[in-house]
Amino acid sequence: MGTNKSHYEELGVRETASHAEIRRAYRHLMRTLHPDSNDGRVDAVRITKVNEAWNVLSQSSSRNAYDKSQVRATGPVNHQPQEPQFIPSYAPARFPWRGMLMCMAIGIVLVLFMHATSKPSEPGKPDQLLSGGSCVNIDAQLAVYEVSCSDLHDGVVRQLVATDRTCPTGSDPYRDRQGMGVACIIKADE
Repeated sequence: MGTNKSHYEELGVRETASHAEIRRAYRHLMRTLHPDSNDGRVDAVRITKVNEAWNVLSQSSSRNAYDKSQVRATGPVNHQPQEPQFIPSYAPARFPWRGMLMCMAIGIVLVLFMHATSKPSEPGKPDQLLSGGSCVNIDAQLAVYEVSCSDLHDGVVRQLVATDRTCPTGSDPYRDRQGMGVACIIKADE
């Protein structure tokens, strides 16, 4: 009874097995031989033989040397060892802090330059849409309409309220000529 098994027999694979098949067999054997799978029993001799077989057959150079050293009655081992495929690993991408800081600095410089070289805009002409701060005149029907604040005006709109609301203290209610509600006017000093 021969106790000297080849590494292929130890793992339970053919001599022409690929690297993936050898790896699969090794992992399966190690799971079955593990003490957690055997109620705490350890077969140290078997585990050592399986590890030795894996160490020799997992590397293509040591596998080729092992195959050449084996003398078999059937002749030399004829297989094409498959190299494990190289899977490149990449470092995680880094955030481009330097580039972001440069963009922010350029943006800040541009904003400051544009602010320093621009002229303030002139106040717009009255568009007849009342809002808080609009200068107004009061007509004969007690309705208000917007006028330029640089011209003579009767008051300034404090706020617009709905027709069923009352104006805050210190302002007088006047109807908006556009029908948008009630304009609360603070009268100009005459």
